[in-house]
Amino acid sequence: MPQDKTCKTCSQSFRIASEDERFYKRFDAPHPTKCPQCRMIRRLLERNTRTLYTRKCDATGQEIISQYHEDHPFPVYFYEYWWSDKWDAKKYAQDIDWNKPFFPQFDELRKRVPHMSAHVIGPTLINSRYTNCTGYIKNCYLTFEADHNENCYYSNRIYHSLTCADCLNIFKCELCYECIDCSNCYNLRYSNDCENCIDSYFLSNCKSCKDCIGCINLRHARYQIFNEQYTEEDYKAKLKKYDLETLEGRATLEKEATEFFATHPHRNLHEELNENSLGDYLYNSKDAYYCFDCRDLEDCRYCSRVSMGVKNSMDYTAWGSSSEMMFECAACGDQSYNLKYCSTCTSSNSDLEYCLQCTGCKNCFGCIGLNREKYCIFNKQFTKEKYEETVTRLKKHMHSTKEYGEFFPSEISAFGYNESLAQELFPLKKEEALAKGYQWTEREKPTHNSSNKKNLTCTSCDQDFRTTEPELKFYKQQNLPIPEKCFNCRHEERANKRNPKFFWDRKCDKCNTEIKTTYPPETKHPIYCYDCYKKEIN
Repeated sequence: MPQDKTCKTCSQSFRIASEDERFYKRFDAPHPTKCPQCRMIRRLLERNTRTLYTRKCDATGQEIISQYHEDHPFPVYFYEYWWSDKWDAKKYAQDIDWNKPFFPQFDELRKRVPHMSAHVIGPTLINSRYTNCTGYIKNCYLTFEADHNENCYYSNRIYHSLTCADCLNIFKCELCYECIDCSNCYNLRYSNDCENCIDSYFLSNCKSCKDCIGCINLRHARYQIFNEQYTEEDYKAKLKKYDLETLEGRATLEKEATEFFATHPHRNLHEELNENSLGDYLYNSKDAYYCFDCRDLEDCRYCSRVSMGVKNSMDYTAWGSSSEMMFECAACGDQSYNLKYCSTCTSSNSDLEYCLQCTGCKNCFGCIGLNREKYCIFNKQFTKEKYEETVTRLKKHMHSTKEYGEFFPSEISAFGYNESLAQELFPLKKEEALAKGYQWTEREKPTHNSSNKKNLTCTSCDQDFRTTEPELKFYKQQNLPIPEKCFNCRHEERANKRNPKFFWDRKCDKCNTEIKTTYPPETKHPIYCYDCYKKEIN
């Protein structure tokens, strides 16, 4: 039977559904004490993707770029050294103190074990040092939460893409610029929610379109401008008049397109090829409930920002990549199996609980920074039999201290609320964050040092920023104007164009059917249910 509970963080009521109960039994986990949104926020605190600092590697002394400021209490190793065999995290092993709760002991270990400077799969990065939360990339710069890309710049959450810049949430794209939530596109610019589109500008929710400008809700179209058909000759003449090689021409067309899009219907949710699912920006998934920014899920609940094949998982945030049986995990993935209450664990882990920054490990509990180890607790080696006996006792101990079943307390997070993804998706003022028990960091502004750069001043935040030679080459080859805003302000503008991670109930503006949507109630453009939207565009 469904149960109603009160969140201990926000004091709002939330429901434990019968399908939720199935997962708790599967993972042998107690009911949560926080609502789904507060659970997501806590996991997002583990993910600092874009706030980088200059500091020294505590192993080599070299100057590095790091997601950790130099005032963090633990040592930080440059990721290439961290991934090497030159150090052993087991030398930091500690015994269990049965007279103390688990989390303070874990925090003691956390403060002693070296952390990797960036959350990356180090051996898979080629000429891509100025990135974070990445793997399998080549020649990428200031690109974050990205896998399997080459020659990409200033982008977030891009996958299997080539030579793209200033993009957010794109998949299998090439030569795309300022695109959001697009897949399988080529030479597409200033567009959102598009698929299989080529050589076009300022499109919204279009599929299989080529040589189009300022269009919305089109399918298999060519030589259209603001949804009006043109001849090839007239189209090319009109395109030239827009003068999109200049910032002024781009701004003028963007304003026209935004006004035009507001008069056309929008579908209540951004989702495609899903079965028995509820989510936004959810694609190619089955039995996925309350999931955001996900792709290729099966039998998952309350997941966010995971993709590339995830099964049988719940309360899982960030990453994915052929992972299964993930429960209350943050920033873990790459062929992982049966992880619970873990953070930033990478590549071929299995059967871990309450672990941090472990890779290739199996049957570990409360460990940090281990590489290809098994049967360890607090980084200490056990025999298989002794490990199983001790874990059973430790779980009972954690149940008695009311710790087991809770994700790491927010004070254990290495990042302040304003450094993490939580601030981007659920923004708070400093006073609000502190009132909820979150940390807040106030440090000097992050720096990004590299060679071959030219200085500019951002027209939005008035801060200096720089352009790289590969970036300038990209703009020249693609006939694009040099940006007038820094990459942080550009990213913020892109992120603000996407819908919040929250469902509202409303009625379809066409048929009056009850629907769920992530468009806020004050949204003025028409919102249609799936059936009405499909009829409108066909």
